[in-house]
Amino acid sequence: MEWTTLEHVYEENTNDWYASVILISGSLIAVEFLMNNFLMITLTIIATITFILLAAHKPDIIRVEIRKTGVRAGNILYSYGSLDGYAIVEHHHENRLLLESNRHIMPLIVIPIPHDVDLEAVREVMNEYLPETEIHESFGHLLLERLGF
Repeated sequence: MEWTTLEHVYEENTNDWYASVILISGSLIAVEFLMNNFLMITLTIIATITFILLAAHKPDIIRVEIRKTGVRAGNILYSYGSLDGYAIVEHHHENRLLLESNRHIMPLIVIPIPHDVDLEAVREVMNEYLPETEIHESFGHLLLERLGF
């Protein structure tokens, strides 16, 4: 089974959004300057630049394949030996395939599923290789996504 999708949900941010991020970080930098915390000023500047660059990055179109050896998303193959389970989460704007990895660096892999892909067919194919478990995305991930990152 295979489909093509965007790497992540992308909504173009308005100029007001960028102005808000810069205003908030500028306020933080002013408070940090008054406290003579120059290390924190440096970290705030780096974080602000990183957030703005990540928010402006448009996602690439990737091809997702469910194979006998694992799940391939773009150029990365997640073998079933490194996965503990999966879940399919339905949102109003997009569905997602969540893969629970046994690695410590990236324990949750989120793969978007377009609305034209049959979720029951994905469930049937995935049940052959992995157990379906209850997996939830972290609150921080959902919050950053809601804020436009």
